[in-house]
Amino acid sequence: MTRQERIYLTAEANIGDTSWSPDNERQARRNEHVFFKAGEPKCNLFVYEVILAAGYDIGTPNQLDGFKHPILAMQGKLDRPPCARDWYDKTVPGMKFIGEDRNGKNNCIQGDIITDGNHMGIVAGNCQTISASYNEKKVVRNDWGFRGENVRIFRCIY
Repeated sequence: MTRQERIYLTAEANIGDTSWSPDNERQARRNEHVFFKAGEPKCNLFVYEVILAAGYDIGTPNQLDGFKHPILAMQGKLDRPPCARDWYDKTVPGMKFIGEDRNGKNNCIQGDIITDGNHMGIVAGNCQTISASYNEKKVVRNDWGFRGENVRIFRCIY
């Protein structure tokens, strides 16, 4: 089984789960000191934890190589998983930037990571993604990311 297949299957197994709901307060599974408050989006935490559960570790890139994410540093949240903007700005190690996409015309495959810099999810195929929806308050499969907006696609390259 490929890396992308493992990531996709792990994401798919979580559809309907409310663990990443903005209504919930929760500790990140990787780090006991990382806590997400109610009201905070958790799409990045979902993607990060799916990647970890699939057997891959991308570290906490907000503190690698002297780089400190300015907003997270200001808020004292540097041990957090990379946020959607980090992915969009291509600062997450172990991932290959596949390209900009519009309406699924890029060569993305199931298990790729997709982001517009504000939200993110995992490509499920057929112009569908799996993500922790802020509005629906659970993990959903829908066409987010393939509705015409520009997004960036990444693939795990470990």
